[in-house]
Amino acid sequence: MRRTLGFIVALLAMLLGTAPLAAAGAPGPVDPGVPTARLDPAANAAADPLTVLARPRVTGTPRFGRVLRAVAPRWSAMPRQVTRQWLRDGTPIAGARGKHYRIRPRDVGHRLRVRYLATGPDGADVVAASKPRRILHRVPVRRVVRYSVETRGRIVADLAMFKRLARETFADPRGWRAAGVEFRQVGKGGAMTLVLAEASKVPSFSSACSAEWSCRVGRFVVINQTRWRFASPAWRKGDGTLRDYRHMVVNHESGHFLGRGHSSCPRRGALAPVMQQQSKGLGGCRFNPWPTATER
Repeated sequence: MRRTLGFIVALLAMLLGTAPLAAAGAPGPVDPGVPTARLDPAANAAADPLTVLARPRVTGTPRFGRVLRAVAPRWSAMPRQVTRQWLRDGTPIAGARGKHYRIRPRDVGHRLRVRYLATGPDGADVVAASKPRRILHRVPVRRVVRYSVETRGRIVADLAMFKRLARETFADPRGWRAAGVEFRQVGKGGAMTLVLAEASKVPSFSSACSAEWSCRVGRFVVINQTRWRFASPAWRKGDGTLRDYRHMVVNHESGHFLGRGHSSCPRRGALAPVMQQQSKGLGGCRFNPWPTATER
């Protein structure tokens, strides 16, 4: 009888909201969206602050094209919730929150790290970040080509932009730098001369050159100004971008300087080799401004 009355009293207390709190330290339900500690000020006051016992680490080879892996930190207690974020030079990389991170072209020359944000049992946030790792090109430098820039004829294109985009093309980890070739611009001389030429002046370098296309003759890598400004009819018809065309034509003609000959489309739907004459057509391939793996 007493047991029955006790049960009825306890049931009424629960219904009326006067039931005693759970024993101190007893785990309660965790709302994934809101840390439990923040909902319970009394628990917050009693909980020990969360500390980092071992900072997070990044494993893997820090070179373009490789994949890095985040190793989580070790905490003094179980966090209520944890978020992960990859950083480039201290700035969050949009969408990069996974355990693995594939190194991107823009990462080369910069420093990557992973950061964890945890909410402790006391409701306070704690940040733990790995040591930064400098990202390198796919391979070390194997050959250095010094080049200078010249013009021929009447130039209406932006010459400063031409020089800048050429430097970006040569430095891009997807370009010939992926084959270990480093192009360094010098004021005069050098082994290679990059020329922006009025279309009518291109044939003056060789009878094998045409006013229609760009050309390479000996030390001269000649970029046809008309093609530089407007790309080619085939490229425009295929909806290729002008910027990609400019990367492609610089890579293609400087590829000849490096000793590469023309290539053809390996199979329908594949990326076109950069040494394919993409200005004239694709032969079933897809536009591609960068050397393929078989060309590096």
